[in-house]
Amino acid sequence: MHYTPTTIPAEAADALRPAFDYSDDQHVDDWITLCKEDKAQLWRLNDYWLISQVVRTKRGLAIDLKFSAGVYEPALIDEANAWAKSIGCVWSYFSGRPGCARRRPDYRIRSVTADKEL
Repeated sequence: MHYTPTTIPAEAADALRPAFDYSDDQHVDDWITLCKEDKAQLWRLNDYWLISQVVRTKRGLAIDLKFSAGVYEPALIDEANAWAKSIGCVWSYFSGRPGCARRRPDYRIRSVTADKEL
């Protein structure tokens, strides 16, 4: 289900909070606000939640699958990608933990982020 900015349920922030545990600089409340401002999209299928954002890239419009939490449902990714294609997106991408790539084998790895403490 793709929520519109006026139909975002109150439980969305709590449901998505675990996805933000892996980020040092992103906050769930900021992204829920972006969804309410129609600058990002909120999705849900059963217990799987997703936030996406349509971005203009050098290759054309794309859907960036930003954050997800809950019990993985590949059908929700398919739904988000179909919606994105319907509005003119020509590609889909995500950044995430290595486990995300295993769950989405039809995506290719284009970059890796590494860090170390100083």
